[in-house]
Amino acid sequence: MQDLIIEYKRALKEARKMYRGFSETPENEMTAEQKNDKKIIGSMISDIEFTLEWLQNGRQPGARRGADRRDVYQRTILADPRIIDAMPEEYAINQEPEGEVSDWDKERIADALSVLSPREKEVFICYFTKQLSMQEMGELFCLKKGTIQTYINRARLKLKVSC
Repeated sequence: MQDLIIEYKRALKEARKMYRGFSETPENEMTAEQKNDKKIIGSMISDIEFTLEWLQNGRQPGARRGADRRDVYQRTILADPRIIDAMPEEYAINQEPEGEVSDWDKERIADALSVLSPREKEVFICYFTKQLSMQEMGELFCLKKGTIQTYINRARLKLKVSC
């Protein structure tokens, strides 16, 4: 796999070198063929960068949600007890104590809350985690109680749609 990554990096370096040759020439002095070549090389660079990122990270570039996340595969629990007994200690599955939130759950919560605006997120978190009343939050954020209620309803709707 590392050999493949090295080859892609070399190809990227060569493509960028070719692109630089076209970038030095002013756009108005280029022929139609040269403009087309520049566009194709730019597309090649983009594709190589995308592929390199995928190979290095092991997941689709830019994806925040989805089944392509590494964590999903790392947390896969085998069901056959003979396989589990044969596994070395370094691969033992450590259960989190009750009441603690795992890093994986924290990331899932952050993903879910990413659809909210900053103000909606603040109001939502204060309302549901700190158990502040709408009146208290109105005083805290210098907003009316009705505005706080609107933010909470909007946040609930966005979270319901995104999940």
